[in-house]
Parts: sequence; C-alpha cells; structure tokens
Amino acid sequence: MTAESLTSNLDHQLTQATELRDLAYKVVVAEHRGKFTRALNIASTLFYRSLQTHEAIEILIQRQLTEDARVLARVLVEQAVNCAYMLTVADEQTADDFVKYPKYMRYVLLRDLKRIDENRVRRSVSPELEEEVRLEYESLRPRFKDRRTGEWSADGPLYQRAAKVDDKFSEALKKPYTEFRWLVNSEWRFAGSHVHGMADSLLDQVSVVDGGITIEQKFDPVDAATALYSANFALVLVLPLVDSSLGGRYASDISAQARRFTGHD
Repeated sequence: MTAESLTSNLDHQLTQATELRDLAYKVVVAEHRGKFTRALNIASTLFYRSLQTHEAIEILIQRQLTEDARVLARVLVEQAVNCAYMLTVADEQTADDFVKYPKYMRYVLLRDLKRIDENRVRRSVSPELEEEVRLEYESLRPRFKDRRTGEWSADGPLYQRAAKVDDKFSEALKKPYTEFRWLVNSEWRFAGSHVHGMADSLLDQVSVVDGGITIEQKFDPVDAATALYSANFALVLVLPLVDSSLGGRYASDISAQARRFTGHD
C-alpha cells in the first residue's frame, strides 16, 4: 500500500495506534538516571499524559464516535506541540512560566465567578483562600499581564510555538521542516468546529427525508482512519524527541516503528 492509502486505512491505523503507544510507554516509563531539567520533566509528563489521550481517541474510534475522537485529537496535538517545544526551545524561564501561568489565572477565574454569583463562590472559597490566591496573582501579574488569555509562553499562541519547533528542526536538518505547523493548521484547526459545535460539524449528521430532516450518527471508516492517523502522526513526531532526551535507548525501535507507520518497512 502507498503512504496515502495507509492514511485512510482504518485497520492499519488501529494496529499502529496500539504498537506506537506500547513503544511510547516503554520509552517514558523506563528507569532513567541523571539530573533532568524542569523543561524535560514537564515534557515527559506531557508526553505520558498524551498517551492516555491517544488511547481515548482509539477507543472512541472503535465505538464509531469519530467526531468526539477529533475533539481529543485537538487536545493531543496541543500536548504534542507543547512537549516538543519544551524539548527543543524552552529554557528554565519558559518552563517556570508554564508552571506559574495557571496560578496567575486562578484569581482571574475566581474574580469572574464572583461577578456572576459571589454567594455561591463563598460556599467553597473562604476569604482567606481568596486573599492567598489574589496575592499570588499580584506577584505574577508583571510577568503575564501583557499576554492574551491562554498564552503562557512568551513566544505566543500554539501555532507560533509550533513554528519555533519547526525552525529548530530546519536548522538541524539543513532543510525546511514544517511538520508541527502542519499538525496545528490541519487537525488542530479543523477539530475546532467539533469542539465549539459549529454548523459544519453538525450538518454531517443531518439528512433531508421527505421534506423533513433526520439526525443520526454516521460512521465513515475513511474519516475515522484519517482522524486516528493524525493522533498517530503526533506520536510519531514527538516520540524520537522524548527518547533522545532520555538517553536514546529505543532509537532503532522507533525508526522501525515509523517505517511501519508510513509503509516504508
């Protein structure tokens, strides 16, 4: 089979999903010795978490819930890009931003909830805890106040972080590299319609029958295969980076698995 036909072959993608994930668990769960940077620790945790997301995508595909699988594929792409970004671009300040930004946002969220219903908030958040959260917010505000909501990185939103990763690969390979931007601008963006319930994601479930409409789930094996392909491809891109950062002991196994994934074995 050609690489293109394998992309839309559901049996192949299901087989690859299991094999890729099993190999990935071997890489990340193996005993590793040495002193690791905070960025590497974050990347390893992101990668481990992404494997659970990947398994959930496979389960949804097997249950013929492709639209929901695409929602999780968007999550997986973001995990993969952030993992690669931590391994190739991030310094200690960036890693610290990743950890501190949610602490900064806690007070923003709490403040917005209070505006809606302060009495309900007060049933679970004491004035003392609120003050503690506020003080932490104030200490972090100079660092994050000029960033848009959700932008924990000084490099900006996800597609810009993906571009930074691609630039690192381009430098190393001495040729253009665009794979992480492709992930973001294909599966991640297209899956946004399913995340937000946009009209284009709903119309596939609607059929016109005798002047009325019927609403039903429709399963297309090719569509399911391409959704799972995106999830598998994200693992294929990040797995060598994670292994290399942890010593590279599975490099030959990963190369062999990548060849099977692409049909070049």
